[in-house]
Amino acid sequence: MSSSAITVLELFEGRSYHLDSFQRTYAWGLPQIDQLIDDLAHRFQRQWDETHTEDDVRYYDPYFLGSIITYRRGDQTYLADGQQRIVTLLLVLIHLFDLTADREDAQDLHARVRTLIRGDSRARRRFAVRIDAYESYFDQLFTDRPTSADGESPDVLRMQEASKHLLARWPDRLKQDVLVLFGWWLLDRVSLVELDAGDAERGEEMFVAMNDRGLRLAPLDLLKRYLLTGTHADRGKLDRRWKAMVNRLDGLGQDAPLEFVRTVLRAHFFDVDPTGRSDEARENAPHEWLHRHADSIWPSKRRDRQLALFTDYLEPLHEPYVTLLAAADDFTPGLDGVWFNALNRLPRQFDLTLAAADRADSSPTVQRKGELVANFLDLYFVTHTLRQADSEPEELDTLVAELRPAVRESRTADELGRILGRVAAGWYRHFSEVPQLRYRPGTNRPFVVYLLARLTSWLEKGSGKDDPIVRLLSVPSGRRPYEVEHLFTRKSGTYSGQAASDADFQKVRGLVGGLVLLDGAENASVNSAPLESKMPTYLRANWLAASLDASTLSGRGIVNFREFTKKHGLNSRFRAYEADDPVEAYVQSRGQLYQAMAERIWSPDALGLPLPSTAAGAPASAADAGRTGGARPRRRNHGVRLSDLLSAGLVRPNEKLIGRWRGTEHRATLLADGRIRTESGGRFGSPSAAAKDATDANPGAWNFWKVDETNASLDAVRAQYLRIHGGAGSRPTAD
Repeated sequence: MSSSAITVLELFEGRSYHLDSFQRTYAWGLPQIDQLIDDLAHRFQRQWDETHTEDDVRYYDPYFLGSIITYRRGDQTYLADGQQRIVTLLLVLIHLFDLTADREDAQDLHARVRTLIRGDSRARRRFAVRIDAYESYFDQLFTDRPTSADGESPDVLRMQEASKHLLARWPDRLKQDVLVLFGWWLLDRVSLVELDAGDAERGEEMFVAMNDRGLRLAPLDLLKRYLLTGTHADRGKLDRRWKAMVNRLDGLGQDAPLEFVRTVLRAHFFDVDPTGRSDEARENAPHEWLHRHADSIWPSKRRDRQLALFTDYLEPLHEPYVTLLAAADDFTPGLDGVWFNALNRLPRQFDLTLAAADRADSSPTVQRKGELVANFLDLYFVTHTLRQADSEPEELDTLVAELRPAVRESRTADELGRILGRVAAGWYRHFSEVPQLRYRPGTNRPFVVYLLARLTSWLEKGSGKDDPIVRLLSVPSGRRPYEVEHLFTRKSGTYSGQAASDADFQKVRGLVGGLVLLDGAENASVNSAPLESKMPTYLRANWLAASLDASTLSGRGIVNFREFTKKHGLNSRFRAYEADDPVEAYVQSRGQLYQAMAERIWSPDALGLPLPSTAAGAPASAADAGRTGGARPRRRNHGVRLSDLLSAGLVRPNEKLIGRWRGTEHRATLLADGRIRTESGGRFGSPSAAAKDATDANPGAWNFWKVDETNASLDAVRAQYLRIHGGAGSRPTAD
């Protein structure tokens, strides 16, 4: 047996991999994809500088991706362990091949990646991973042909989902100018260790040792051993309770037990050594992290003090966590926000819920807290997407991190709702963006579908019909999903009052007020018809579409609809379309109707997030959300954003910033769009997110960064802005 370090380039160059009968199928899910892409992007961006070239990248720090075990049978190489990583890396290479296809500056990289994807195949169209069941999907992905879930095995379906999520998770900045440098870094500086088992017999023996003896659950097994060590209680009884908990969680996914432990640790012990390296250790080896920080977590010197993590946190919280996790997969009335957030792929939505949860809480109380947190995150997603802000994962991570202290101190669901409501108070102004939301199929289709589905569902349910939300947002097997329907056909000159130019008309017809949702088959059948002739189809579809027809608003059988719209003050906003209506004016009026509906769907009362009595002023920050009449006064300057300081001329675009932390100087640049670019190349919308990226810690935010030229902190500049303007800025922030 031998071992050697190999780069990704060496892993695929002239080599192909087969699987033996004892191997498992592809099993990676979205958490593993998230971790891989996030780790690669973070490691690269920490070193990247816009002045660097390909030669510089070849000297970047390497990234170790783990080990694989191989063996040989004849002239073929087999994988005994590492299939998940190798297959996922092949998917990464195929996406990299696609992203570099039309770029003049990437032709060398494009050609090299093409040869790696093929492995040792020269004459035939084969791939570096030689698994017959996967060949068809690899080929469809490589040739950019449409794929289908019909008749596919579960492992191929998982691969399809992983591939789609991989591309969606790929940071935008790694798709742009920096893509080529990232590609060469991936090939030359990302490495693995290959353990060559020699022959098939030893390969299978090593596979059994690495997998059947519990490698997948090793961190959990080690944690159990650590927590139960030294206890005087009945070890057998504790072990049975532990297994019951793990089995309950394992039924919802193979990674659910360990992710539950991680979530509890993030939620309740976030302030124990909050450095980047500590975070990584807590995620990957919880037992080691707990042992290292035992004195901080459990001041008692009892031998079995660590058992309290199981008895006081893990065991009492796992049942409500199971309920919440199940609600993320299956729509559950009352916990619908959990399903929405999972659909919109909001990361770590249960961190705040478990931070607010107390071991004395009943399951309904924890679920109610989960509902409030889910509603809060859903409101964040909708309002921040409406204002077209950079909603990268680190921004939401920053918000959650800043909220955890206040949330952890809350005692009741009502108190939690008030804390979240204060933070969200300033977000409601962004609903004014609804009428101007334009449908761009290549970029914002998921959000437009989501918004229209929520409007449609609310109106249907309020008018006495069954809630269609799952049907509207799901992709049914064997059927077309619901599609965005343009009220006005693309054909020019069809309608009176049409915009002067065809380009202007296309913009108007794409505004959200000119859209509804229709069943996919129905949408296809009326796609190019003028609006008047589509009315019969709309009448059968849903109330939102049917409200375009005059008979819907004045005919019989609409008592529930009229009472519901009257209750919410919307009667006058529903206006039927007339043939002589100017298109632009009608679309704008529908957009204003949609805005009014959205404001009611996501209203503070509907979400259980009451606004503070001083809501007319600046919204509270996340950091101050939990303070109520204590020793420290509430800060009222968190409505100010960096862009406000730029607009006021108090700082300049491309202003150099300096932050000092534990003897190290960190430099950054304040960009013209109000974001901070750190030395890693990352661009962050908040000072705290930029500070965390620079230091791998939480050194503060506005006080950390100082303007290089004046040595004034951003906090001092913000105070100057407030003295001039006498109030908070124009937009909310969690900083």
